[in-house]
This record gives sequence, C-alpha cells and structure tokens, in this order.
Amino acid sequence: MVEQNQVNKKTKKTRSRSPEKKAQQFEKILEVGKQLFEEHGRDGFTLGGLAKMLDMNKNNLYNYVESKRELWIAIRKKCYEQYRNENREIIKESSDTNIDTLLRIFKHFFEFAEKDYAAFRLMHLIRPPSSDKIGSFEKEYKQFSFLNGTTRLIQSAIDNGEIKENNAALLSFFMFSLLLGATMVEKAMRIIEETNNKERKEVEERSQFGTQSFTSKEFRKYTLRKIQKGFTDPNLVIDEFEYK
Repeated sequence: MVEQNQVNKKTKKTRSRSPEKKAQQFEKILEVGKQLFEEHGRDGFTLGGLAKMLDMNKNNLYNYVESKRELWIAIRKKCYEQYRNENREIIKESSDTNIDTLLRIFKHFFEFAEKDYAAFRLMHLIRPPSSDKIGSFEKEYKQFSFLNGTTRLIQSAIDNGEIKENNAALLSFFMFSLLLGATMVEKAMRIIEETNNKERKEVEERSQFGTQSFTSKEFRKYTLRKIQKGFTDPNLVIDEFEYK
C-alpha cells in the first residue's frame, strides 16, 4: 500500500501540463519577460533571472523558449499584434476623413505607450539579443510592416486632396519619428509629475521637462493638434526639390 502511494505521488509530480496550462504559463513567461527586458535592458536580462522570478527550474523554462533572443521575438510579436489589431479596429470603426483617422491612430500611439511602456520600449527601443542559432520562433517570424497602414491612409488623403504633399512614405516616416520622440518626452514628463520631484535631483536633461508651465497631457494634445495643422496648412508643404 505504501509503495502504491509512492508511485501515485511520483506519477502526480511528473504528470505533464495540459495545453491550457502550458498556454497560461507561456503567457506568464512573456509578461514577466517583458517587464525584465524593460527593467534590465537587453544585456542585463538573463533567462536565469526570469526563471527565478517565475519560481521555475531553468531547464523547464527551456521547454518554452530556447534563448533570450527567442523570448524577445515572441514578446515583440505579441506586442505588435496587439497594437496592430487595435489600430485595425480604429480604422474599421472610423467614418471620418483620412486625416481624422490618422489622428486617432496617432493618439492611440501615445495611449498604447502610456498603458504599457515596457511593450512600447520592446517594440521600438530595445534591440534584439544575439544568438548563435536560429530558433523556432525566429524561423516562423514574419516582419511587421509597421508603417504600411499609416502610409496607405496618408496616400488616400493625398489622393483625396486632404494632404497636399505627394510622398506618402516619407511623410509617414516623419510622423513616426515625431511621435516616437514625443512619446518618450511625454513619458519623462509623466515620471516627474508622478514623483513630484521638487528637489530636481536628477542630473539629466529631462529634468527641464518638469519646469514648464504645461503638463504632459497638454503636450500630447499640442503635438496632435500641430500634426493636424501640419497636414492641412499649404504653407507647410515641402516639395520634392527641397530635399532632393
């Protein structure tokens, strides 16, 4: 009887997880991994540290991801899919002009970063870790053409006469560059506002963001309004001969 109980205990301990449990564990690995990439960066992040945070055996972690590059790819893919799907809903539900739809997408860019800055950094700022081999996630990975949707909307606005410039790809690239920088500035402002750091102890350029008379939310609204006027003001049109 004792021997049978020991067998039952051993069987219970080594029983494999159900597909649902595996999927839940994988999602947990992605979420905690994302936060650790945000906190420690690409070079400071380790799978050993991740396993410790998850209270997992490191060898067991390798059943889910082969390397930290593979994990980076899996997390980034999930973040991009979420962002892309949310943008698709914006476009699907929009009955506005192309410019109005673009502004809603640009506003969503700010909101996505505010909601999950770790995802934002992994998508745009943290470079992929290196690896000696190509894992399964990388083999199946298909690049997200991140600016294609925005470029198509801009091109449609050009075709409809809403935007007077002709190079949709260049304008799309410029908008992304502007939004990327503005989003990081807004985040720095928000940190100062949230910590209420009146002593200004940080010896960084960003400390000046807390000395201005406008808030981070006002800065976001100003940026979006400036973009809207830039799209429609004929005085701000840049012809090809000016940059060729």
